[in-house]
Amino acid sequence: MKKSILAACAAMMLTACQTIEQSTSGYSPENKPTIVTRKTIDQAKSGAKAVFNRPSLGFQTVSETGTHLLFSKAMPANINDNNSLKDRTKGRPLVQIELTFQQESDKTRVVGQNWMLLNPNGANKDKFDLLQTPDGPRLQARMNEFK
Repeated sequence: MKKSILAACAAMMLTACQTIEQSTSGYSPENKPTIVTRKTIDQAKSGAKAVFNRPSLGFQTVSETGTHLLFSKAMPANINDNNSLKDRTKGRPLVQIELTFQQESDKTRVVGQNWMLLNPNGANKDKFDLLQTPDGPRLQARMNEFK
């Protein structure tokens, strides 16, 4: 009887793990938003800039290398009114998105990261990961736009 119960529990755990893995479709093994496109790195970077530098999003390109783009925007002054992290926030937080581009044969893999710097002007920036919030799927949707 014990063996049957253990086997049933193991089967349920395996099923649960497979369900969780399938639900992160579009995410890399590190659980970060990811796209793979047939564009070159330069074309993908141009597409990313066109999406994230739109006035409606408010991001600016603050750093660019051959394989990385960093976008940043300051949050509005009243962000701390409804901010659950206001006890940790000093000044106006910065939201940043970093995209990493990697050539794979005739394709380009783009992996995104998204965080908020709660203390952008201090020595301890207090980086808060936004990928586990609704901003994670939003980043994936924006990346799908330049795929």
